[in-house]
Amino acid sequence: MVRNVMDMNAHYGGLNAAFLEEMKSVWVMNVVPVRARNTLPLILDRGFPGVLHDWCESFPTYPRTYDLLHVNGLLSHLTSERCSLMELFVEMDRILRPEGWVVISDKLGVIELARAHATRVRWDARVIDVQNGLKATDVNFGFELEMNYRWHPQWQKRSQRGI
Repeated sequence: MVRNVMDMNAHYGGLNAAFLEEMKSVWVMNVVPVRARNTLPLILDRGFPGVLHDWCESFPTYPRTYDLLHVNGLLSHLTSERCSLMELFVEMDRILRPEGWVVISDKLGVIELARAHATRVRWDARVIDVQNGLKATDVNFGFELEMNYRWHPQWQKRSQRGI
């Protein structure tokens, strides 16, 4: 069950509006990257919660807060900055609940890079063509990641002993 959603590149709050239109009972945190166009006033005018945030830093929230992270176009923006995508994936892993979902939409090259990072943090990942038949160089592709915890037996023994 999805309850808490973060739109990591909210633009105008469209994901939040789509959930409301479909009458889904979810809470959406709309995040506008600080180096993107500041659309936060528009999001707040629509009555949606939102913040400005620099994704090169940790997001101020409790660990394991969100069931779904929506990332639309953020990764191609961050690859041109000083941020490491691996650091972003570790941060996403921190704030995502076990068995949570990450949905990334971006250009194919960035998607393939993201899939490599996803396997490094032990997420299951699959690429989905959301543009059906258009040239791969012209379109954005959807990319879903499902997070699965696979506890190593030694980790379980340590946690049982209180280590």
